[in-house]
Amino acid sequence: MRRAGYTGFTGDGLQAARAPDDATALPAGGWGYLGAEAAATQGFHPPKRPRPTTGPAAGSGEAYDGTRVDCDRQAAERIGAPPGAGAELIGRLFDESIGATGRDGRVVAATKEWSACMTAAGFRADDPAALAERFRGAPETTPAELATARADADCTARVNLAGIWFAVLAGYQRQQIERNAQALTAHQEAVRAQEAKLAQLLAGEGS
Repeated sequence: MRRAGYTGFTGDGLQAARAPDDATALPAGGWGYLGAEAAATQGFHPPKRPRPTTGPAAGSGEAYDGTRVDCDRQAAERIGAPPGAGAELIGRLFDESIGATGRDGRVVAATKEWSACMTAAGFRADDPAALAERFRGAPETTPAELATARADADCTARVNLAGIWFAVLAGYQRQQIERNAQALTAHQEAVRAQEAKLAQLLAGEGS
C-alpha cells in the first residue's frame, strides 16, 4: 500500500481490544463454572470489552479500495494458502475429544454429583453446559443469573468437576496426538513456514 502511494497505511487502522484473560474468557461449560469472582459479576455472559478504536484513515475512495484489494491478493499469493487439511484435522480431533470426555464414566459420575449439589442449593440443573446456554441468549445479566452462576461455581469446586473434566480431556487429547503425530507435525511445520513468510513480508514492507 505504501509503495502505491498510501504512505500513511499501517494495516487496518485498528487497535486490538484487550485480550481476554484466562479467568473470564469462557468460565462456564461442560466442566461447570471456574471462578467465583467472574460468577458474581458476569454470570454466564462473556465479559464486556472496549470496542476497538479506529486510527486515522490512510485513504478512501474507489482507487484506494482497488489498491487495497490488489495488495491483499499479492500478500495472500506470497504467503501461500493456509494448510486447510491440517486445520480440519485439528478441529475434528478437538470435537471428538470433547465428545469422548462428556461420555466418560468419570465425568458422568462427577456431573451427577454436581447436579445433586445444584439441586440442594435450589437450582435444578442436569447438565452444566446446558445451564450456561440457558442464560447466554439473554440480552442482559440478571440477579437470577448471577445467583445461579455463583451456585454453579460453588458446586463445581465442591465436587471437583472441572478438575476431573479437564484431566479426562487431556488424557484423550494425548492419545489423539500420539495416533496422529505425523499429520500434526506436518501441519505444525506448515504453519511455521507460513509464519516465517509473513514475517519476511512484513520486514520487507517496513524497510
